[in-house]
Formats: sequence, structure tokens, C-alpha cells
Amino acid sequence: MQYFLNGYYGYDNAGDEAVLCSVMEAIVAHDSDARFVVTSGDPSSTRHRYSREFSVEAVPRQNPKSLIPAIRACDIFVSGGGSLVQDVTSLRNVFYYTGLMRLARIFGKPVVVYAQGVGPLNRKIAQRVARGAFQNAQVLTVRDQASAQLLKKIGVTKTVEVTADPVWALRPAPLAPIQKSQPIWNVALRSWPNVNHIEYSKSTFGAISEAANLSNAHLRFVPMQPSEDAPLAAQMRDILNDSSRDDELVILDRTHPREVMAQCNRGAQVMIAMRLHALIFAAAQGVPCVAINYDPKVEALAKLIDAPLLSIEDLQSS
Repeated sequence: MQYFLNGYYGYDNAGDEAVLCSVMEAIVAHDSDARFVVTSGDPSSTRHRYSREFSVEAVPRQNPKSLIPAIRACDIFVSGGGSLVQDVTSLRNVFYYTGLMRLARIFGKPVVVYAQGVGPLNRKIAQRVARGAFQNAQVLTVRDQASAQLLKKIGVTKTVEVTADPVWALRPAPLAPIQKSQPIWNVALRSWPNVNHIEYSKSTFGAISEAANLSNAHLRFVPMQPSEDAPLAAQMRDILNDSSRDDELVILDRTHPREVMAQCNRGAQVMIAMRLHALIFAAAQGVPCVAINYDPKVEALAKLIDAPLLSIEDLQSS
């Protein structure tokens, strides 16, 4: 069968790439002849990254000339996983992802919502558009109870199955532990709209750096989306300009998600992260986590894995 997979793929975001890899792996476990067409921000990169493991083609995610024939040709349309239908970063996300779900229904294709994290949906129009799309899905699964509650709140009456983020099942690449005489702390931070990044950098990295100094820990910055996270880590180091620290910035450009997952361990004593999938990568390998809250999905995960949950305000006041 041919599966059309729609998500935030092809942007070198390790979390979303891990979702894609996990979804394809789960489908192949039940359908060994599965063929995939993936919406991607970088189709050639997506094909290159996964073609050794799966029968996969990729199409530009914003190109109707590619999207429409691919949806027409598929047997099953799969939306997700990941945090797709939300209006925090942009209302366009809601219209894009639900629009393709509606197009699939017009073409008579069964729509499967696969372990999505839904929301936040702050605008009434976003809630209304999302309600119609989710209500008409053949199969509707979400990755956490909060998403199920949100769907119920906005008026979705269809049965919603609460499952888990598919990345929990991903297997890391075999990478040897790092040999260090001092404790290793992995750190995965991210930028976020409406945050003063200069002040955020000073307070967040300052608090982490001070704690690391007290524990004589070596910090490893793991950029889950290198184009955004690596410059932020470099900015943090420049602001503090602390020559006494021997911190490490891990280079992960266009890396397979299994390897990124392995980098979130490598003998680390702790993972300090804002990035949801950095926390999942670490927790799935038994690495203790400290979560920095910026989104309800991080708070929900922290509760699930019983991890300490800090806010940016906590760090600023520390």
C-alpha cells in the first residue's frame, strides 16, 4: 500500500525527523510492502536520509502540482505525528495541515491522525477549522491526554485514542560513551516567539553554567534543530564569555535521528532541555531529565516521566 505522510519533515529538526522515522518503522512492521510519499521542506534530503531503510519518495510540502497527484495516488493519508495543528507559531499551520486532510477526504482517501500533539489552539477560527478536520478522520489518535481533552473542548465528538509519542519506540544508533573524568550534562535549548533572547540567554545559560560549575560538570549542547539551536548556544557562550568553561557544541547537521538520539545519551548524567524530543530521546535511554517549560507539551511530558520542571522565570530569578 502507498501511504502519504504529512508532517513537519525536511527541516533538519531531529524531533520531527524521529517522528517520521518512527511512524514509517511502525507501519512497515504491519505492512512489509509499505511505500511512502512524504511532504518535505527538502525532498532530496528526505529521500537520502531514509531510502536505505524504507521505500520512500518525497514531495515539496507547499507545491500543489506535487501534492495533489500524490494524495490522489495514495491508499491512506497519514497526518502526524508531532505538534502540527497549533496556532502559537502561526495560524497558517492550522490551515495547512487541516487543508490537506480535507483534500484527502475529497479524494475519498481514509485519513489517519497518527499520535499527534494537538494545540494550543487559542483562536476561535483555529478551533473551528481543527474541529471539522479531526471530526472527519477515519482514525484519530493523540499522543497525550491533554490533546484528547483539547479536542473534546473544541467540540470533537469522534472517539479519540490516547497513545504515545511514536519516538519512544525509536532505537538509537550505536555510539560509544564519551570518556570524561567529570559528569556530562547534555543541554537542548531552543528560541521561542515573544522571548527576549538576550535576556533569556543570560539568565538561562547563566543558571545552567553556575550549576555546572558547582558540580564540575561538562556541558554538551545538542542542537535538535541546528539552524536555530546552534546559533543560540553560540550566542549564550558569547554573552557569558566564560573562558573557564570547556563546553561542547555537538555538530549534527543533516544527521539521522537515530544518531541524534544516541548523542542525547553517550554517558550523560542528565539532560536539561526545552526541546520535547530531546527529553524523550534521553528518558527512553534512562538518562535523568530536567525540563524547561515553554509549552504545555513539555509540562505534560515532565509529569509523565516525573522530571523536575523549571520555567524560564525560575531561571531568571535564580
